[in-house]
Amino acid sequence: MSLSLSLIVPTRERATYLPHCVRTCTENPQAQLEILVLDNASMDDTPQVAAAFRDSRIRYVRNDVRLSMRDNFEKGLALARGDIVCFVGDDDGVFPFSVERVLGIFEEHSVDAVAAARAHYFWPDLISPRRNTALLPRKAGVTVFDSREELRHVLSDNDYYRLPCLYHGFVKRGVVEGIMRRQGRFFLSSQVDMYSSIALSMENLRVAYSHSPLVINGGSSRSNGASHFGGGTNQEQSLWKKEDDLGFLPGFDGTLTIGGLIIESALRYRDGAGTVQLPDLLDVSECVRALDIERELRLRAGRSQVDSERPFVTAGLADHLPRHAHGSAALGPCRTIVAFVHAQLPGRHEGARRGQCLRSRPRTRSHDGTAPRRIVFQPRESTQGRYTHCPQLARRGAFLAA
Repeated sequence: MSLSLSLIVPTRERATYLPHCVRTCTENPQAQLEILVLDNASMDDTPQVAAAFRDSRIRYVRNDVRLSMRDNFEKGLALARGDIVCFVGDDDGVFPFSVERVLGIFEEHSVDAVAAARAHYFWPDLISPRRNTALLPRKAGVTVFDSREELRHVLSDNDYYRLPCLYHGFVKRGVVEGIMRRQGRFFLSSQVDMYSSIALSMENLRVAYSHSPLVINGGSSRSNGASHFGGGTNQEQSLWKKEDDLGFLPGFDGTLTIGGLIIESALRYRDGAGTVQLPDLLDVSECVRALDIERELRLRAGRSQVDSERPFVTAGLADHLPRHAHGSAALGPCRTIVAFVHAQLPGRHEGARRGQCLRSRPRTRSHDGTAPRRIVFQPRESTQGRYTHCPQLARRGAFLAA
């Protein structure tokens, strides 16, 4: 029996972007596709936009009361009907071939989850020089791996999207439901993408990684990632914080790095599981390095010594606190990251895409076994060899297939 797939699109007051996202989904012709649009009590034209959809595979569900992001995602898992589930943002998209390719990978490789390199589209309203451009990964092929060992070294490059992930990744429903039965719910962290990568990876899944993209990551002024790490608006960040029902563990509020947020999500998983410790999840030396970068950036931003060192204490790594002086050479190859971010503070990091400028260390390995380029920040000219710039894709206005 062929597998079915649910593409879940959570949305909240982004009627400008939503129809373009949904159109990319509907251009996949497969009958076994469900497109579940979750409207989180939008007060703009989202209901009218949804009413104009003319595809029987689309289900539109509206919340009467605003939910936190993690609760809206949890509701999506409960409502989705597909054998495989995937969340995409309302300013993201998929390719016309994505569903066919995903289902083919599941069948050919007998895996529990599929992850993939991502294409990137920078919307015209993004507050960045990259706006109205697109990047397309140039590699091809599929690599299969076991997730738990891969998780241990995710802080080597902070690329949690190479792990099994519910956001921009594709996961069998049975795996998700097993975690929900054990925990009572799936999302125990406000960082829904990072947390799902950790929780799923700890199931020791067989994962296929597609080196060619299956999802288009949209960066707009309304994107949550852009609002926190550059290119978005302060209004969107404020809305996210207002709606968040969980907050952060002590010391992690106002975290400046992706590595710090990954560690916070790992600690949430540790607390929920009750049977594992942080060293069972992540390499301790990489945790220390990531938190040291976080500490250094906070100090350079004028935050107190106590505030800067609190994440070490919460993570149970107080004994690993570096004793070097502020601004010493202990950061080694990461000094470039500190200098870059320090140049941007106290403002946000304009032009820097989430997960690039704040890597805790350069990538040291890749799925195809080749030695990747050593990159700490990727301006436009440094993407040569990894991405192809796609002016045609950008000119379509919203990454819509011709």
